Amino acid sequence: MSKKTIWTLALSALVLCVFADELDDKVRQLQKVKKDLETAETKVKQTETKRKQTESEIQRTASLKRRTDENLRELRVVERVKLDSLRSVTEKLKSVSERIQSLNYLQNAELDMLLRADRSYQAANLHHRDQRFLRLMADGTRQKLNVLTGYRISLSQDQELKTREYGRVQFESRREAEASRKYEKQVKTLQTESQKLTQEQKQLQDQIAKLKKDAAQLESLIAQLAAQTAREPASYQFSAKKIPWPLRGRIIRSFGEETRAYGTSVVSNGIDIAVPEWTNVVAVDDGEVVFSGVYGGQGKLVIIDHKNGFFTVYAYNNELLVSNGNKVKKGQVIAKSGMTGSAAEPSLHFELRRDGKAINPLPYLE
Repeated sequence: MSKKTIWTLALSALVLCVFADELDDKVRQLQKVKKDLETAETKVKQTETKRKQTESEIQRTASLKRRTDENLRELRVVERVKLDSLRSVTEKLKSVSERIQSLNYLQNAELDMLLRADRSYQAANLHHRDQRFLRLMADGTRQKLNVLTGYRISLSQDQELKTREYGRVQFESRREAEASRKYEKQVKTLQTESQKLTQEQKQLQDQIAKLKKDAAQLESLIAQLAAQTAREPASYQFSAKKIPWPLRGRIIRSFGEETRAYGTSVVSNGIDIAVPEWTNVVAVDDGEVVFSGVYGGQGKLVIIDHKNGFFTVYAYNNELLVSNGNKVKKGQVIAKSGMTGSAAEPSLHFELRRDGKAINPLPYLE
């Protein structure tokens, strides 16, 4: 068998190994997507139940507000009637008081005139008809004063009663108005909550749609990988201990499972390192490029077999500087970092694989 044929078979075996590793990862991802889908669907049902409860509470509170507003309208009619009645009594009381004051002035004048007449005619020992006339006038004025004073007492009592009635109606009106404002505020708060729940429900439904789409794509990819790897299994053993960083930057996503919004979680098979775009990405050790190209959410991807049981994966790149089958040296620039695939920001997605499984690369990095 020629060296070229041997080399081709070896390269095919390595690629199949990568496909096998990828198959395991995709199966795990599919299981996780299905679990996340169940969680999201449960959350949608819970949100819908809560939204219906909120809508029912809105209707109940709105009904209470309508009833309160109706009571308030009736109370304000009564309040106006009571106020008009109180004003009428107050005006009468004012008029009577003014009349009493005038009669008091008149009586004082009449008594003064009678006193002067009595003194004048007493000296002459006479009883003049003017005296009798003045006494009759004074008596008449006194009777009017007595009547008006009694009427004023009655009006004062009526005024006090109507003042209390008007104050009571005012108090009830203020209480109903406060209740109406409280119900209005509750309705607005509940409506805001209902809108929020509706928006949350829509987001969950969008998430479910995306999860279903992801699940379908993963199932299709797994079927393809399974067909490619079923022919030849592969096994590798670890030999190296430490490797250098492919580039230096801030770790923005760690290895393993992380929980996200709405109770969902995502598994990361490596780490994401935030760096400016077009930063040099170097091979962490000598090896051979077994994949260089665009691959789904990984964007522009490089996979290197280090011939020691380990594979390293470099994703999200803007530019690839190596091709399939290239030999690379430790520290050689193999790509320029970027923001391709599913990268949320400029970064490098880096994985370390052993025995077909992704492992945490941090303990192996210098």
